[in-house]
Amino acid sequence: MKKLAPLFVGLGAVSFGIPATLFKIAAREGVVNGPLLFWSFLSAVIILGVIHFARRQWLRYQHTNWKQILLVIAAGTASGFTNTFYIQSLKLIPVAAAAVMLMQAVWLSVLLGSIIHRQWPSRVQVVSIVLVLAGTVLAAGLFPITQALSPLGLFFSFLAACAYACTMQFTASLGNNLDALSKTWLLCIGAFLLISIVWGPQIVTAPVTGNTIKWGVLIALFSMVFPLVAYSIFMPYLELGIGPILSSLELPSSIIVAFVILGETVSWPQIIGVLIIIGAVILPNVWSMQRRGQLN
Repeated sequence: MKKLAPLFVGLGAVSFGIPATLFKIAAREGVVNGPLLFWSFLSAVIILGVIHFARRQWLRYQHTNWKQILLVIAAGTASGFTNTFYIQSLKLIPVAAAAVMLMQAVWLSVLLGSIIHRQWPSRVQVVSIVLVLAGTVLAAGLFPITQALSPLGLFFSFLAACAYACTMQFTASLGNNLDALSKTWLLCIGAFLLISIVWGPQIVTAPVTGNTIKWGVLIALFSMVFPLVAYSIFMPYLELGIGPILSSLELPSSIIVAFVILGETVSWPQIIGVLIIIGAVILPNVWSMQRRGQLN
């Protein structure tokens, strides 16, 4: 499991990069954000709930209690906050600027993990974080900036980064005695409750269409079901700081998917930025494997 952990956490991050394109396609078809988020989180709760009960992994048989269950559900709201803040920021600032701010979750998550575990990241991990941030600026096509950026938009996107960092830490540290699918289901319930409250007025007033449900299910699979299951199972096996670095693969994934499906143009600086991010992800994992080899 430990050897497979970097692969599956990386695939989870890649999966997180797909919904951005799906959001754009859904918007072109007239789907409203509130109902789309509602149906995506509801779909995740239903899919994982069916799997959970079909496998008969009852929570009372998993050595847990109501306090822990409520803590995991509360932790799930971080995912709902991430989506909410990010969508709000996109109304005020360009996608490139929002993407760069969201990637601040890399160092925020490492900092949060260091505080929780009282263990500072290694020099190799710090170098990787710096490379990720530098590559993110290039990959997002942030420069040159031709318009003034809204401080409120930057603030919303930074809040999204904080929430995303919390999501990564919570999936790694909370409820690890629970079955991974049960834990993911509880996290999705928390996110669904948050979305229902925040977007309630728009959910009630906007019409429900077949497109809303269709795109909601697809977004649920790529933004919650697969990545949260991958994070819940494999994130605890990673060394401190490796998970957040792997999560930066979300941005290259988003750019590549948008290029393939939407036909968006990709410049050479963006390609260089993507390669820098991928190199920054590979660096600490290669270093870790070499260190284990020396110890053996």
